[in-house]
Amino acid sequence: MLPILEYIPHDRGQRHEFLRVFLRQTYYTFNQAIPLMAILGVFAGLSVALQARLGLSFVGGNDSLGQIVVVVLIRELAPLMSSLVLIARSATAVASELATMKVQQEIDALLAMRINIKQYLLGPRLLAATISIFCMAVCFVMAGIVGAWFGCNFWNYYPLFQFLNSISLSLAPADIFFFIAKTCVIGQAIFIVAIKSGMSLKKAPFEVPIVTNQAVVDALFVAIGMQIFISGIFYLWIGLKI
Repeated sequence: MLPILEYIPHDRGQRHEFLRVFLRQTYYTFNQAIPLMAILGVFAGLSVALQARLGLSFVGGNDSLGQIVVVVLIRELAPLMSSLVLIARSATAVASELATMKVQQEIDALLAMRINIKQYLLGPRLLAATISIFCMAVCFVMAGIVGAWFGCNFWNYYPLFQFLNSISLSLAPADIFFFIAKTCVIGQAIFIVAIKSGMSLKKAPFEVPIVTNQAVVDALFVAIGMQIFISGIFYLWIGLKI
């Protein structure tokens, strides 16, 4: 991973511009994605709870609902869905934006003015992606828990306190650590791919959609690959602890 802290400028005026670009990117990446993440979370939680409650009802294991929510919703679905939304909404926009800037020679102009493009273009976007994907995943989890509780109450009443207590008992510190690590690392990797794809454009305008599509494909492979890799490390570590 690229060291984001090295891309934060020390000059006060440059920090103001860094903050402006960072807040704008965060607004586009996270704030505008809140309704979508909430809807996806509710339906995902509802689906998981309905399937789990139906299966557990045959064996009388309703106390395992919290563990199922933690494993399926928090460990796996939240980082994965956040990654897919980040790729679909923001990675494509960043890749096409940087590619367009390169076609219009705006990046050459910035270099001619001796402006550090890492601090002006890359750093704010990487930091925004890292924070935004984590916030998107948290939003997904919160909405998913609401949807899961409604799903649990589809056939008969399941107390909210008992449901939340079941989740809290199943949630380990390792889950929280890997949740943060998985979302932040994958989010940063997705934007690195998008930035490299956008900056790889030569000079022809017709290459803009080509590099944008390539950014989506590469980011999907990276996101899914890292999802599997980090999950594998997590379950190996848990297995060793057990």
